[in-house]
Amino acid sequence: MKNECEHLLKQAALAHQEGRLTDAEKAYLEILNERPDSGLVLNALGTVFLDRSQPDKAKKVFEKAANLKPPSLSACYNLGRIKQMEGDDKGAINIYRAIVEQQPKFGLAWNNMGVAYRETGDVEEAISCFRRAVAFASDMAEAWNNLGVAQDELHMIENASRSYQKAIEIQPDYASAHFNLGVSLQKLGQLKAAENHYNTVLEIRPDDEAAKFMLQSLGTSTPPDAAPAQHVRRIFDQCAGTFETILVNDLEYKTPELLFHLVSPHLKQDLTVLDLGCGTGLGSQFYRPYARFLVGVDVSSKMLQKASEKNIYDGLIVFDILQDWTFSQPFDLIYSSDVFVYFGNLDPVIRSVSSHLVHGGMIAFSVEELADNSTGYQLFPSGRYAHSHRYVRDCLKHHGLIPVEETDAVIRKQSGDEVKGLLLVAEKGPKSPKKAFRV
Repeated sequence: MKNECEHLLKQAALAHQEGRLTDAEKAYLEILNERPDSGLVLNALGTVFLDRSQPDKAKKVFEKAANLKPPSLSACYNLGRIKQMEGDDKGAINIYRAIVEQQPKFGLAWNNMGVAYRETGDVEEAISCFRRAVAFASDMAEAWNNLGVAQDELHMIENASRSYQKAIEIQPDYASAHFNLGVSLQKLGQLKAAENHYNTVLEIRPDDEAAKFMLQSLGTSTPPDAAPAQHVRRIFDQCAGTFETILVNDLEYKTPELLFHLVSPHLKQDLTVLDLGCGTGLGSQFYRPYARFLVGVDVSSKMLQKASEKNIYDGLIVFDILQDWTFSQPFDLIYSSDVFVYFGNLDPVIRSVSSHLVHGGMIAFSVEELADNSTGYQLFPSGRYAHSHRYVRDCLKHHGLIPVEETDAVIRKQSGDEVKGLLLVAEKGPKSPKKAFRV
């Protein structure tokens, strides 16, 4: 029987390797009839279920293998991966911790644990994990890149650059590492070197809109009307876990609160409200007391996951602002903090806003200030647009919106320097009786 099982295991492994997943599953199940507590076979069966896009089945098998005495560490590792796929980062961390206690040099487990810690917002612990990952698996390009991303978030820009360079040494065609290194070099003022890495990204991925956009921010060609949605999504998906900690604590970001104080004298109860580019929902608690219906939209699904944890919104939608707006009824208030900086030409955005406001409805928003009123807007090497006061007022007027409040403000810090901005509130025509809002 032992020899028969060994033969069947080889057949199952070969079928799995060749992509004959049904045959592999059948063979592994047959072996488990004889050896129900084989961690090796349970883990192999779980990976078949993963390859068949059946994560629920895989999870059950991995859990059984992980609960064996002793547990299958490979199954534990795969169970950790599934928990990360499900968004249970704390659960994944507990599993990876148990793994590295048994196998301290398991570089992949350290790397994945670092990713999970970043998602929970603990960047320092993430860096500690990534450092262990590269110590025990020095040829893991992904771990070096992840280390660089975490260092970048803590403004360790030169260290991050070295980590990205190490990832590229290991894997020269690692497009993400080239892109990340380009961004770091751009922050350090090494613009020509940054340009070279963006061009390398485009050699590897010719359709990479983010790399094209960052090249345009360096002045290599005429800038587009807006940052590509792919680029904005990449930024905020990557930083969703650490967004609030870094933005509020490190960059002293107070724009949502400042904007609310500007518009609050004009607010009444029972409003229908749209949070345009809501992110993690930093401003939502200010508007909730006034809102009968509060919906948040954002291009980043991971930011929306964080916003949902606040349990404040009535609805959250993945949404590209430049797509067709299909809301069933207009809003009483649309507010948008630090979102218009990703759009140069504001005309299509303001047009959509105006067409989705009730008469008497209001828009409250922020922009980075461009001192030169002779120019409408300008794309800077930060990858963000600044707008002149005159341009914004003209755009509002063109779409029937009348400014009622405006003020200068420091909207955030960048590399230790204050970033000047404008906060504006505008109204659409005279007020009319409110219509019921349908979800």
